[in-house]
Amino acid sequence: MEYNVIDIILIALLVILCITALILDISEFISWSKAKEKVFVGNWINIAVTMILALALQIRPSIITILFLVMVVLLIPIYGFECLSPEGLRYPIFMNKGISPVEIHSYEYKKGLFGIEHLYIYNDKTNRKLSYNLGIKNMKAVKMLADWYGKHGYENPLTR
Repeated sequence: MEYNVIDIILIALLVILCITALILDISEFISWSKAKEKVFVGNWINIAVTMILALALQIRPSIITILFLVMVVLLIPIYGFECLSPEGLRYPIFMNKGISPVEIHSYEYKKGLFGIEHLYIYNDKTNRKLSYNLGIKNMKAVKMLADWYGKHGYENPLTR
């Protein structure tokens, strides 16, 4: 099978992206393992969009297709899930020692698009909002949020 210059560049780029995603995954798994108490929440929409994108771009079987699928699988832990701990949100170990402190975060539960319940976690310093819909009613997650994280201007109906 012959590759043209564009294929070679694309293969090199995908290899670099796969290696980068692998490094991020490993450093995130290290950070997750350092949390004594942890709970995972996720966003099925992020996972579904990533998988649909991977399937939609499967034009022809080749090394490019395989590398792209590997990259997508490696990105799922990074973009699909969040590790909550009493110390804060857990990120790759080289980003602020793997922790975004609980003091700068607040949360709220509310219905999002199409009436789907969401957990929103706000970064009060940057006014950035993260949205999750997997594992949000897990009692361990509800208790951890209620015990350690500030409420974002509302009363949590799950802790009444």
